[in-house]
Amino acid sequence: MDINSINRFIENGLLPSHTLGLMGNHGIGKTSYVHNTVRKIIAKKHGLPLDRVHVISRCVSIMDPADLIGNFQEFGGRTYSCPPSWIPTCKAYDDKMAQLYEENGMHYSRLTQYDDIYILFLDECKRGNAVIQDGIMELLLEHRLFGVDLKENTYVVCADNDNATIYNGTRRDPAQESRIKNFTFAPTDKEYLEDFSRRVEAGQIHEAVPDFLRKYPEFIVLPTKTIEELAIQGKKGPSPRDWTHLGECLMNFSNNNDDITTGNVNFLTEIASAYVGFSYAMKFAEFCEVDRVHEIDVKKILQSMDKVMVKVVREAFKNNIKLAVPTCHSLLELVKSTRLNEKHEKNILAFLECCPNEAIVAFVKGWMKEKKDQFLAWRKTPKRYKIYNAALMNKEGKNGGASAYDAWVLNFTKMNNISVSDLDRDDIIIAA
Repeated sequence: MDINSINRFIENGLLPSHTLGLMGNHGIGKTSYVHNTVRKIIAKKHGLPLDRVHVISRCVSIMDPADLIGNFQEFGGRTYSCPPSWIPTCKAYDDKMAQLYEENGMHYSRLTQYDDIYILFLDECKRGNAVIQDGIMELLLEHRLFGVDLKENTYVVCADNDNATIYNGTRRDPAQESRIKNFTFAPTDKEYLEDFSRRVEAGQIHEAVPDFLRKYPEFIVLPTKTIEELAIQGKKGPSPRDWTHLGECLMNFSNNNDDITTGNVNFLTEIASAYVGFSYAMKFAEFCEVDRVHEIDVKKILQSMDKVMVKVVREAFKNNIKLAVPTCHSLLELVKSTRLNEKHEKNILAFLECCPNEAIVAFVKGWMKEKKDQFLAWRKTPKRYKIYNAALMNKEGKNGGASAYDAWVLNFTKMNNISVSDLDRDDIIIAA
């Protein structure tokens, strides 16, 4: 089931007393979905701010029995169950235990925020030992642990890999199956790509990853049969989680002024191979080197002409200078239909600084001809005047005399009372 459909169920159908089960292969986003989307839906559903909805996540496969059972306390010859600290216990239980502790000269620590909402997320539920499975069963079926009720309105969500061919684990008890509301977690390619785009906008991952996956969406989530074949061969293949981690790695390289997505095919392949497997890494590196540098997204130029995009554009024009003028024409069409803000204006300038003179002239002449008022509003700083005139004018004077560009510099600086060095400034406004 896709994300939108599961969201609709959680919003309108899921009760706190029901246990939600998410089934699917590893690395497809189940954990991230619970910690982010499910948490937001539950907060909205209960009219609470997000910081008052707490996701408590535990991986069942690595649990020790003590992690689940907790401890026991004896008072007056009777033994009372004391769940571990991560279990949000109900107020009635805490009141009872607090009274017993006080009567025996001890202090009882209340850890549960009774007005908040808790989501217990239990991952890899089928992979714990027998003791763990018994405890988990009570949590999943009754929302209590060894006789102690969870806090009211506590949601329980479990996740499992459902392919016994490639994953270790036991089959669920039929009683578990009958009480869990299981859904196959299967986001669409569109939903994954939207998530990747949000991560790019937030500066979390390198845009090369979603660029690649938009062209090869079949590599976002591999078919189960392919995963089985790779497992038999002892080879690695990618999952959405792997692509996310690769994007984070590449972004970190870029943030350290060491973008490896262009001009580093062999090194990029080795790095990517550690995340997505060798064959997929080769395909990704080839895309970055050959395809990506020739496919410039003008929307990205206008919205985010950062140092990564500057490098992409420079490399593209270096490899194929004939690409510059068509890219300028495409950008101009977008610019004409956009209400420009200061960020857009600076991005246009940064783009033009990457262009050969021929492309700069074509862009500015076309802009002046088709939307002169917009162009004049943009051309308001010395640096913006300079980039056009430097591209347009002859910089070589005749018989040792001043060139046309030199003459313009002299006249422009004198008329606007600025120095020659001020021509490289974009923070001075020139009066129209």
